[in-house]
Order: sequence, then structure tokens, then C-alpha cells
Amino acid sequence: MSWGAARAAPGGDEDMANEIPMTAEDVARLWAELDELKTEGRRRIRKDLAKALSFGDFRENAELDEAKRAHGILEGRIADLVQLLGRAEVVEPGDEARVAVGATVVASDLETQEEICLRVGVAGISETAGSLVTPDSPVGRALMGKAVSDEIEVQTPSGARRYRILSVTFPAREG
Repeated sequence: MSWGAARAAPGGDEDMANEIPMTAEDVARLWAELDELKTEGRRRIRKDLAKALSFGDFRENAELDEAKRAHGILEGRIADLVQLLGRAEVVEPGDEARVAVGATVVASDLETQEEICLRVGVAGISETAGSLVTPDSPVGRALMGKAVSDEIEVQTPSGARRYRILSVTFPAREG
């Protein structure tokens, strides 16, 4: 499905469930990566394939096998990015005191007092700070809309874990 086709699907609740909330910065990063892969990435692959083909023996050509593998990975990432961008819904962080997409959250485990740092975002985007949780994951759902000092409970394979939110921050916005 093309990027435009993903956005042109008929309206309804099902379509909203397919949208992926992202910050404008996340969308810009994805577009930049897509552009780089479609230009420089493909150029590198073409060069590697041409070099491997120049060796002539196609039966036992490790360079050709590696170039084909790298080409498949590159095209898979391009397809993933097109799909992500086709479903992107740009959201503004809004209330700086509440957890939303783009927030970095520091929370304390109420049992162990261990602090964790999480970023609420979208899988497939390079992360710079903390571990990524998506808004639709169990932890993400528990965090969304919460504020500093709120407590959340998350079911994990080892049982329920309770956390207190210590801070909610967003990347600096230009204004």
C-alpha cells in the first residue's frame, strides 16, 4: 500500500486505531531517515551489488550474498518507514505536567525504590534517552495522562509492579 493510500482510507473508528501518535520531531526524523535510505542507502547497495557481480562466479559469491542480504534489509526498513509515516498522527505534547507521546518519564519502583527512565514514543525511531515504551503497551497505557506524584500499577510476567512518577519532561520546543 502506498503512503497516500494509507492516509486515504475511509473514516471511522478502525482508522483511528491504525494511526500512530508521534511528535513532529519524530516525523521529521523518520522522513530524514527515509530520504537517506532511498538515496545514499540505495546508492551504496547498487555499488556493492555491482562490485559483487564483477567477480563473476555466482555460485559461491559471498559478496553477492551479503549485498543481496543488505539490500533486503534496506528495502524492509524503507517499507517500514513508509508504513509508519502513512499512519503518523502528529500530536502536540500539550500540558507539560502530564505524560503524552514524546515525554520522558522518570519513575520509582515503590517496592525496590529503583528509578527507571522511559520515553513514550514509537518503535522504529532512534532513541536518545531511556527505554522506549509505546502508548499502547501496558506501561504506556498506564502512564498516559498521568502527572508527577501519580502512582501507576503495571501487570508484568512476574506480577504487579507499582511506580510513582517523579518527573515528566519533553524535548525543548523552539518557539
